[in-house]
Amino acid sequence: MTLLLFDIDGTLVRVNGAGRETIMKALSSLLNHPVTADGISFSGRTDPDILRSILRHNDLPDRDAHVDAALEAYVEAMTGVLTPEDVEVLPGVHSLLDHLADHPDVHLGLVTGNVEPIAYEKLGAHGLDDYFPVGAFGSDHADRNKLPHIATRRAASHTGHDFHPAEQAVVIGDTPHDIECARAAGARVVGVCTGHYNHAELSPHDPDWLLDTLPAPESFLERLLD
Repeated sequence: MTLLLFDIDGTLVRVNGAGRETIMKALSSLLNHPVTADGISFSGRTDPDILRSILRHNDLPDRDAHVDAALEAYVEAMTGVLTPEDVEVLPGVHSLLDHLADHPDVHLGLVTGNVEPIAYEKLGAHGLDDYFPVGAFGSDHADRNKLPHIATRRAASHTGHDFHPAEQAVVIGDTPHDIECARAAGARVVGVCTGHYNHAELSPHDPDWLLDTLPAPESFLERLLD
């Protein structure tokens, strides 16, 4: 059995500015101080790492307790806010997940920098949350490279089938960070150019397979299970 570990933002969906805007409002309210994130990239990073960078950028304390308080404020601010209009499902996602979910040799999971509640908020806006019973999240570790091992352990517990990252896990994502975390776990990796990085920017990171968009389900499975 192959474990397919999907990133969320830029791979499955695009949240049209709501995440960054909500983080800014939540932190500004929490700290009673205007907060900016000018020049800070969110792509491919974990939420705790992003928030720590924002705190530093604004010359604010960034110890773990401050990051935890910022995360709590962010989750509270985002919960129940997203509408289907805020979230765009990227091309090919619905048909691919429908096909993969019914395949006996595939199990679906997540590896995302989102904290778990926000991950399922984003997916739930268009009913994608039910495809992913397990995953690893920014709330599990601020270091994204630790997440594939966490996800494989949870998938093993959920299915009763042992997954070894180097042999049975594939990470699918749209940033160099996705490729890096897969390599850190010894897993294969599929890069997709549906986020902020194009083919020329992802290619030097040497994914096993680099795609402009997610492909038709049949060709995707044929390549992955070969």
